[in-house]
Amino acid sequence: MMMRRAAISTFAFVAIAAIGIGSCKKSGEGGSGAAAPAGGGAKQYKFAFVTNNSAGFWNIAKKGVEKAEHDLGIKAEVLRPLKGELAEQQRYLEDVMVRDFDGMAVSPVNPDSMTPLLDRVAAKMPVICHDSDAPKSKRISYVCTNNTEAGRAAGAAALKALGDKRKGKVALFVGRIDMQNAIERRAGVEEMLKAVPGLEILPVFLDGTDRAKAKKNVEDALARYPDLVLTIGLWSYNGPSIAGAIRSSSRKDKPAIVAFDEDEETLKAIEDGVIYATIVQKPFEFGYQSMKLLKDIKDGKQVPANVNPGIDTITKENLNAFWTKLKELQK
Repeated sequence: MMMRRAAISTFAFVAIAAIGIGSCKKSGEGGSGAAAPAGGGAKQYKFAFVTNNSAGFWNIAKKGVEKAEHDLGIKAEVLRPLKGELAEQQRYLEDVMVRDFDGMAVSPVNPDSMTPLLDRVAAKMPVICHDSDAPKSKRISYVCTNNTEAGRAAGAAALKALGDKRKGKVALFVGRIDMQNAIERRAGVEEMLKAVPGLEILPVFLDGTDRAKAKKNVEDALARYPDLVLTIGLWSYNGPSIAGAIRSSSRKDKPAIVAFDEDEETLKAIEDGVIYATIVQKPFEFGYQSMKLLKDIKDGKQVPANVNPGIDTITKENLNAFWTKLKELQK
């Protein structure tokens, strides 16, 4: 999944035993290991955790990285591109190659175009992906939400939000549609909604991770389509952008909203009844499990091809319990 506003991100349980294996898309049948370091594993490894942007979503992932440092005796550095642009992330990866890192976990901005560079990094150190995959690269493992399943969950929540009003247009909003998580979320959403004859899914509104454009896209959709009945934001900042535009709208009949991730504004909008539901991942585990995988690889252990922390659907009914767990995690 894929911003500048400080936000509460996804909660996760710290227990490693809870991880799911083998349920993510586009992955191999098994994992692979690497030789243990000289000296019987006495070296303190240093790993890079590279995000795809600066979203608040990554704040909790960073906490998972920090917990792994404490638990596993490693060192780690979180590298966060500010704008989510391909060239910017490529510069981070070039930097990783010339520094003293022993492994890298990355969420590729554009998997296909980045595969040659990822393979160059993989020639120097173990590489795994998290959040967004690069299945054609020489990465070893993938810490992932099953984003197609997450999209289906969003579609199911959207149908509940619509109730009997299942006739009209549907608008999807996202920063980029060429990233694997966006592609798969869209596919899952459309799988659910295309089964409803009265709904028409519009072309996806793209904002390039520009928050001002994200809100303007929603305003344009509200103005252009009087029969707009449903809006879905595929990335973490899209929920607040949609909620802000719809709160300000003078429309009498306002479309339902379904979002992804737990931006603080998204959760507040659920509490206020503006957003119906949000589909949440567990980025704490993205951080923790990425570090654990890299250490296991360096220690010569076999690792799974996929680690799937799972998803949850948060509505007004379970919001308070979810928020309580988030606050506990932040401590």
